[in-house]
Amino acid sequence: MTRMVRKQVFITAEQNRKLKARAAAAGVAEAELIRAGIDLRLEQEPEERIDWKARLEKLSGAWAERDDLDEILQRGRRGWKRRLKRLGLADD
Repeated sequence: MTRMVRKQVFITAEQNRKLKARAAAAGVAEAELIRAGIDLRLEQEPEERIDWKARLEKLSGAWAERDDLDEILQRGRRGWKRRLKRLGLADD
């Protein structure tokens, strides 16, 4: 028999409800379902780590050819001012 190690975890009330129902329906212990779930997750390939630096470097210069950036920025600033006025946070 495999040696067992005790672990204490917190689950949501909804997870607890579903776990109890599934265990009862399958006629197995809740612990068996938990172990099976852990095994399933551990068998999956690890999620790919996102290389944020590489993504940012790839985006560098993405708008270099745009000639309307000043207009876009001014439009954005006007929108910010309107929102601030609506919130009563603008000076004028």
